[in-house]
Amino acid sequence: MEILNQLSSQKGDKTEDSNKIVAEKCIANPRMLAEIAIGLEDKDKKLQSDCIEVFTMVSEKKPELIVQYADSILPLLSSKETKTRWEAVHTLSYIAEKIPDIIFSILPVLQLLVEKDKSTIVRDYAIDTIANYAKVSAETSEKSYGLLKSALDLWGEKHAKQVFKGFNHVLDNCPDYKVEINLLVQPYLSANKKVVATEVKKIIKRTEK
Repeated sequence: MEILNQLSSQKGDKTEDSNKIVAEKCIANPRMLAEIAIGLEDKDKKLQSDCIEVFTMVSEKKPELIVQYADSILPLLSSKETKTRWEAVHTLSYIAEKIPDIIFSILPVLQLLVEKDKSTIVRDYAIDTIANYAKVSAETSEKSYGLLKSALDLWGEKHAKQVFKGFNHVLDNCPDYKVEINLLVQPYLSANKKVVATEVKKIIKRTEK
């Protein structure tokens, strides 16, 4: 378990720098990830948080390395530690396309995070995970669409960027939703967030072809 001793909390490092170094070591030697996975179950909440942060860092660059550990990540979605929850769902957002069956099984959990979690970051990544799941196929787009609409209805512009990303995937797989999605995004043409208004214009252009 030597690799666990190199994590930020164990070294007294208040930054994420030590975790970044560990993540790079895990990418170079993926067998180390098995030890990091064991740390996800540790009673030390800071160590647990470090381990899932390493998973996030690895999945951003090499998502295929984390797929086999997906089931180990799921319990952390209900962690009382906000940082742990958001790193867990952030990791899942990176690997969602590679684990559609697992994502399908936790859609109710993701929906609950979107609806109830107090953390904006957690909600962002939960919607991202749903959006990336929608990318897989027509079937996953169908299953995601209602959740994406619900998130938009509940939070409006706050998470619209993530929702619209999902809408684009739905349009790729289920073009029959063109008219409905066009109507859903129209009110956001005058959004305060420039990135949201920009995405709306792109979607409207797609749906009016």
